[in-house]
Amino acid sequence: MENKFFKKIGIGFSVLILILILKLTYINVKQEERLSSHKNNPRLGLLEEQILRGTFYDSNGIVLTTGDTDKRYIYDDRYTHSIGYNVQGKSNLEKSLNYHLIKPTITFEQVMANFFKDDQFQGRDIHITLDNRLQKVSQQALKNYTGAVVGIEPSTGQIKFMYSSPSFDSNTVKQNWSSLINDTKNSPLINRATQGLYPPGSIFKIIPTIAMLKYYNNSWEDITFDCKGYIEIDGNKVHCYNKTAHGKIDLKQAFTLSCNTYFLNLINYVSPKRLERVADNLLFNEKFDTDIEISPSRLEITEENNFSQTLSYMGQGKTLVTPIHMATLAGIIANDGIYMQPYLIDAIYDRNGLQIQKALPKNKGVLIPTKYIEEIAPMMENVVKNGTARQLAKIPMLVAGKTGTAENETANAHSWFIGYAENNGEKIAFAVIIESHEKVALNVAELILNEFLEITT
Repeated sequence: MENKFFKKIGIGFSVLILILILKLTYINVKQEERLSSHKNNPRLGLLEEQILRGTFYDSNGIVLTTGDTDKRYIYDDRYTHSIGYNVQGKSNLEKSLNYHLIKPTITFEQVMANFFKDDQFQGRDIHITLDNRLQKVSQQALKNYTGAVVGIEPSTGQIKFMYSSPSFDSNTVKQNWSSLINDTKNSPLINRATQGLYPPGSIFKIIPTIAMLKYYNNSWEDITFDCKGYIEIDGNKVHCYNKTAHGKIDLKQAFTLSCNTYFLNLINYVSPKRLERVADNLLFNEKFDTDIEISPSRLEITEENNFSQTLSYMGQGKTLVTPIHMATLAGIIANDGIYMQPYLIDAIYDRNGLQIQKALPKNKGVLIPTKYIEEIAPMMENVVKNGTARQLAKIPMLVAGKTGTAENETANAHSWFIGYAENNGEKIAFAVIIESHEKVALNVAELILNEFLEITT
């Protein structure tokens, strides 16, 4: 009689366990990726209550998020424009990876722990390519400025740092939502690194320089211009920076000194159609095929009037670029002309450490021939050694780049610096944009590059 009693209890217990397993398996199997990312899916709220969201890690395994719903984001605003936030419809990786973050790993041990200890099932963990040390210095460098920085490993396309300012604490989005969406002056919700479209100013001079190397392969060194500090275009005077008269200079000297008049005169050598063709080959007017949303940079000059067309050769006119595109361009030059597709998601693991997904570098081909790289790379190095970025020459590693001052609708120009650095065989390509503050981009770049030097030494 006693055996029958215990037998019934055993059967009853087994049935309960089986029901629990079947229920959780149903959730696990039926949870379509498309539906789990859809805000109108009625099961989504239930799943998120039952399952602890997965954890984000940086490229060195540093924990970036916790299971605490009130304080999920350990570093407050440091990863707001990359990881995002998990309220108000979600954003960034919290949104695009929602399926994985609430996808539980169903095992017998976890079922038992859930049944006896009321432990929550946990979603998958996400390892991203960002380096927390580089993120920290980026955050600190942009503290008092509006702008963005982004850095890419040229040989792989891994995004190693990306920060947009102003940012905001991902932990307090719900409380501050009204002020965030109504702050049209600062627009903190916009990721300026990937969605900010800016006039490039003199950093764009890389494009007509490549065009000269392409179309005047054997004679570009002989093409000179006598800079008087200004040039007249359709009755309008356009000056060099500080109205400096550079005298008779060639392409190398003009690139180093960022001479506006030399580059404006290049419209007489490289037609707008040819310039546009070179730019299109370097990812202008093109949507990036990557795991984050990037606004396409714009260059459309063939339909413009002569004045606007000519201004495009010095990066003004109607040309607009994103910082991540400019970092990618610098990375192509640093990587011997080979374009590696940028990406942010490195790997996804289940709660048992099983790798579910692993990103592999994607070689998208040669966009700049080696013979052009052999000419433009030394020009960019010379900008740091003897040109407009001389303040970075004291950093004890290879640094190459191009400065830019971009006029805009405000009274003060934006400052740019894009380029790459190498130390002990490791490279980083980067772009810095600071809104309405001339020359500050170099100061920001210096802070980040010194941290890169320390990391790689």
